[in-house]
Amino acid sequence: MALLQKIISSPTGPLLIFVSEKGLCSVEFQDPGRRALLQKRLDRWHSTPKLMDGENEITRLTTAWLEDYFQGNFVGLKIPPLDIRGTDFELATWEELKNIPLGQTVTYGQLAARVGKPQGARAVGGCVGRNPVAIIIPCHRVIGGDGSLTGFGGGLENKRWLLEHESPQRGRPLL
Repeated sequence: MALLQKIISSPTGPLLIFVSEKGLCSVEFQDPGRRALLQKRLDRWHSTPKLMDGENEITRLTTAWLEDYFQGNFVGLKIPPLDIRGTDFELATWEELKNIPLGQTVTYGQLAARVGKPQGARAVGGCVGRNPVAIIIPCHRVIGGDGSLTGFGGGLENKRWLLEHESPQRGRPLL
């Protein structure tokens, strides 16, 4: 199986995307630690795919989505077709992440309750950390129970930037 890969520039740094013929598999920050996690995920769920530079309709849709998002064109953003793989619990958690409205946040505990595991904040936190499609599946909208910014594969500075970018009162500090 082959996956197409492409690097996209963004205000949060370079983003590496991978797509299959079916859909977007990954949007990942260019960080050595995240790259190791990505490789492990690709090996497990995509049987050690052949990675090729290239474009198809899904890379174009993903690039357009990210460009619109970073330009603040939020109206009408439609998630590109996805080809994400994980456990049933991971998939349920990632699906619920898509329901967090733009410019809003939820705590790990609230997210755990939404996926039917009210005592599972830590387990949900693990799933959020393994989200294969950063930004588009908005794991950055999940915060600590005390309102603090916690854990984000792209770094807390980027998490803050993304949340402020989405804030209806842009430029107003979150904390």
